[in-house]
Amino acid sequence: MRRTTLRKDIHSLYIPSSSGITLNAQLGGLVGLYGTRERPSQKEAFPLPDDVCIIPPGLSRTLLVAAKGDVPAAVASVTVPPATLHRFVDEEDLPSRLSLLQGVFPAVRLDPVLAATVRALVVASEAGADELYAQSAAQFIAAHLLAPHTDGATRPAGALSSLQLELVLSYMRENLGRSVSLDDLASLVSFSRFHFVRCFKAATGSTPYRYLTELRIDLSRKYLESGNDTIARIGQRCGFSGPEHFSRCFRRIMGCTPSQYRTMRT
Repeated sequence: MRRTTLRKDIHSLYIPSSSGITLNAQLGGLVGLYGTRERPSQKEAFPLPDDVCIIPPGLSRTLLVAAKGDVPAAVASVTVPPATLHRFVDEEDLPSRLSLLQGVFPAVRLDPVLAATVRALVVASEAGADELYAQSAAQFIAAHLLAPHTDGATRPAGALSSLQLELVLSYMRENLGRSVSLDDLASLVSFSRFHFVRCFKAATGSTPYRYLTELRIDLSRKYLESGNDTIARIGQRCGFSGPEHFSRCFRRIMGCTPSQYRTMRT
């Protein structure tokens, strides 16, 4: 995951080849596109904010770009590793589509969901989001890219029983201060990672990452109200990767920073 800032002058934006899929979306500003180094264009194009540039495996691109207006533009890039793509194909009993990606996907397509996911991933990565967040996002991207092009040979949807759900929730509550992965949670109920995410959201209305984060915030509130630990120490005890990650998640859920919350409640 990376962020690139673009200035007014036309310059080359090299996107290296990868064994996975590379997705590029606008973070901010207006981008002017002048084709590629190999095929420059005299006519300026303006990708929409919800356009996504998809670079299939094994290909590289050198785009000629420039920021338009007085404000620099920013582009977000995310590469989904091949292991994630293969895992989705294997877990969902789908025929492999990986060799067909180059023919299926155009260079640029309008996809608001995928564009928002790429932007959120880059921002979350810079804020110190943990491994569970990255795993969940990679699974979603793989499903979003590959599932629409399947032949419908998907596995029946299934569901989490109340006993299975309580087993997962108990594990979350008992491990709030530790790193928790999708593999850890899915293995508790013998589901594939992708199937588990779907069933968990159907049962709770929330993704595993969101649910676990809310549990951690609830625990941190108790420490903020009654303890003398520093903000950084509380975040660490509740399983956040760093103070910035803790503060960002706390503000998103509670509407204020941990220090502001402590001041209001003590």
